[in-house]
Amino acid sequence: DRNLINFSVNAGVTLKAPLPNRDDDTLGVGFGFAKVSPGAIALDQATNFFSGSFGPVRSSETFIEVTYQIQATPWWTMQPDFQYFFTPGGGIINPNNPSQSVGNAAVFGFRNVVTF
Repeated sequence: DRNLINFSVNAGVTLKAPLPNRDDDTLGVGFGFAKVSPGAIALDQATNFFSGSFGPVRSSETFIEVTYQIQATPWWTMQPDFQYFFTPGGGIINPNNPSQSVGNAAVFGFRNVVTF
């Protein structure tokens, strides 16, 4: 009854050599879902009730991810990555506007690996 998240599931798949003549490349797609616990939801509701103000009540977070690992040379790997979060943190409070939750979020990343 003290956990912030009481249910979570993550899944993903990778595909080796997704494009012709790119035998060492890898495409990955992932998905995740996390459910905020009833105890945390009740805390948000009680805080709103006893403070007399309105704040968002957390619920769940969902994300998707797409990445592509490029084997540019035998010693150099590049990997762009994109993640998109629906209701980040389950609907955490927006610090710029405490009466609203933070909006959906996109994250872009890039990784370089040089092996010598």
